[in-house]
This record gives sequence, structure tokens and C-alpha cells, in this order.
Amino acid sequence: MDAKRKKELKRMLEEIRERKILEIKQNATDMESADSFKNDAGDFADTATSIYEKDLHLDLTEKNKQRLIEIEDALGKIESGSYGKCERCGKDISLERLKALPFAKNCIKCQSGKK
Repeated sequence: MDAKRKKELKRMLEEIRERKILEIKQNATDMESADSFKNDAGDFADTATSIYEKDLHLDLTEKNKQRLIEIEDALGKIESGSYGKCERCGKDISLERLKALPFAKNCIKCQSGKK
């Protein structure tokens, strides 16, 4: 992969990272809001809704944190020169796959289990 493509993919990864950080911060704010609502006098349905919303935000936060780890791993691979190589078979991951999923760890064959 040429330097221009790596730079483009690095920029994509950095933009995704920033969005995920903002989403995590927003989820934290939303959870605080759900917690304050729970403290208000409410009926059972209000409490259930509040618990559901908090669980949803926790799940989203965990998924975003996991994605951040994947993004940081991909950025580290760019720096070390191993970016774009399948972790299973060692072959190049297609540029199309990396554009769609810049933090992909495996080529499409290995990811789908066809190898």
C-alpha cells in the first residue's frame, strides 16, 4: 500500500476515533440524565424506562470503547508498518475492505471463515 493511501486511511481512523470519543461523552451525559430522572418520584414504568435507557447507554459505551481499542491498534500498525496485513493469513487486506472498515484485522476470506 502506498503512502498516500495509508495517510488517507489514517485520517479516516482519526476521524472515527474523534466521533467515538464524542459518542462516549454523550452517553455519559445521557446516563447522568437517566440517573437524575430515576431519583424523581415516578411510577414503575418510569423506573423501568430509566433502567432500560441506562443499560442501553452502558452497552453503547462499551461498544464504542471496544471500537476505540481497535482504532488505536490500527493506528499503531500504521506507525509500525504492519497495517493492512491480515492477522490470520498474513496477506494484504483489500483496499476496498480497509476503506469500508479501516480498523479491519483480517482479510474478507479469513473473516468469513472461508480459509
